[in-house]
Amino acid sequence: MASFDLPQARVVKKGGQLMAPPPTPPEDPGPVARQLREALAVAIGLWPLTAVVMLMVGLLIMAGHWSAP
Repeated sequence: MASFDLPQARVVKKGGQLMAPPPTPPEDPGPVARQLREALAVAIGLWPLTAVVMLMVGLLIMAGHWSAP
């Protein structure tokens, strides 16, 4: 029967107390994830401008439909 050695969590002693080491920092996102994050940031950042443009287009369409003979 094969035995599997599971890695144990590293524990350090600090001032007589056992403490787990700090977690490793997150990995750097890849280029695709970075582009998606930037696109999402731009879309969220420009939502007021998008809302104003959509309102303006809607009002122009309504004015064109209701004022036409």
